[in-house]
Parts: sequence; structure tokens; C-alpha cells
Amino acid sequence: MPFERVGDVDLYYELVDYTEPWKSGPAPVVFVHGLGGDHHMWLYQVPAFCHRFPVLTVDLRDHGQSSKASHDYTVADTARDLVRLFRVLGIESAHVVGLSLGGIVAQQLALDTPLAVASLTLADTVCGAPEGMEEVMRQTLDEAMRFIEENPMRVVAEARITNAFSDAVDPVMRAHLIDRVAQNDKQAYERAARSAFNLSLRPRLGELNVPTLVVVGDEDRVTPLPLSEDLVQRIAGARLVRIEGAGHITAMEKPVEFNRAVLEFLGRI
Repeated sequence: MPFERVGDVDLYYELVDYTEPWKSGPAPVVFVHGLGGDHHMWLYQVPAFCHRFPVLTVDLRDHGQSSKASHDYTVADTARDLVRLFRVLGIESAHVVGLSLGGIVAQQLALDTPLAVASLTLADTVCGAPEGMEEVMRQTLDEAMRFIEENPMRVVAEARITNAFSDAVDPVMRAHLIDRVAQNDKQAYERAARSAFNLSLRPRLGELNVPTLVVVGDEDRVTPLPLSEDLVQRIAGARLVRIEGAGHITAMEKPVEFNRAVLEFLGRI
């Protein structure tokens, strides 16, 4: 199985490349999953993209088959893991697609190591609290963290994944993802949540100078539309795509529409 030691963790990854080997290849697309997820969240994206781009999926530290951290860490640490993996794999620059927590990691990666990022797709994610909403968002995140800390993983998974999908989602898909998230190590999940909840990248987004697509489900209750609009306003040249009928996990709930939006975006770069 493909593991690489990067810093103090072992990252599990999968690289799928069905591009034409006799042609000079494009930069790879790297898919970065959300909190409690893993590389399996991209099951609808890998086959749709791998004939046009090398596709790299990875389990972030404290997720999936990657190793557990021994202490608390920051999103910057998680982004640094990806940069180190890129270097091991010989990836100079990549199109980074991040969902939710993965979108936060993608922003951090682009800010800290801009030459490693050819483009950004930020799906159902956030950069921090818009002006005037700081206190409300802080209270919301504190309540979410308390709920995570005070309940077993099964209860956390049922509540958070139910809220993450729209009401119209296939209930079998919802049950499947609840089961997968419930399997997370509780302490690892808490560490990952703390790293994301204690972060605001909003003041730095003016530094970004990379093609950026922001995708949001129009029924996203976790990171609703105004947060995506705030991202677009703060990143020069960013454009917004709304996915009709999708909740927070657009890549799974509306994969055809999600894939079309991202492939069209990449085709214009």
C-alpha cells in the first residue's frame, strides 16, 4: 500500500493516472477530503478526472489509513504534510481541490507555498468569519466543539453527516457516510476539528494570486452561501458556482454537476 513518511506522520495516498503517457502530462489534480472523511470521499471524481489529469487522493493526518498524530497541531502542519508529499512524488505544482476542512487546508497550502498550487477549487468551505459575524461564528464553533467532545463518535457522525447532506439525499448514501465517519478515532477527530475551528485565513486571502473556483451547494447548512460569497470577494479573480439541490458535500451528493464545474474551470486555465 502507498504510504510516505512526511515529518512526524505516515500519509496514505493513491495516485491514479490514465493520461496518455506519450504526451507531456498536465499538472495533477489533488483532492483533499473533509473532516472525518478520507480518500474514499472522491469516489465519483477519480474516474471522471484520471483520463485528463493524474489524480492524487490522500488521507490527511489523523484520518483514514494515515497515522495518528501524537499531539495537537495546526492546519499549517497539515498543509505542510501535503507539500512534503508533493516533493516525494516529484509534483512541482498541482490543481488542489479541497472540500470543507480540505478547502481550509488548500487555502493554507496556497498561502504558505504558492508555487506548489496551480489552481484552487474551494468546495463548501470557509476562510473565517465575515465582518460583523465574528462573535456568532465563534459561539457556533465553540458549541460544535463541545458537542464533539461530549458525545461518542457514532452520535457525532449521525448529527454532523445528517446535517451535511440535503434532505433529499439518497438515505443509503447518508447511512454509508455516517458509518464511515463513526469509525474515526475519537481523539484524532477532536484534534482535526480543533485545528480547523481555531483558524481564520480571511485576513491573508488578498495574498492569493492563483486561479480559484469556489463551489457551494445551495442547500449547504454547514458553510452556507454567504461564506462562499465572502471567499470570492476576498480572492482576486475568484468565481462562484452554486450547485442546485446540494448540501455541504457537493462532490458526493451532486457529482455530475460538481465534476462539470471543476473540469470546465480547469479547462480554461
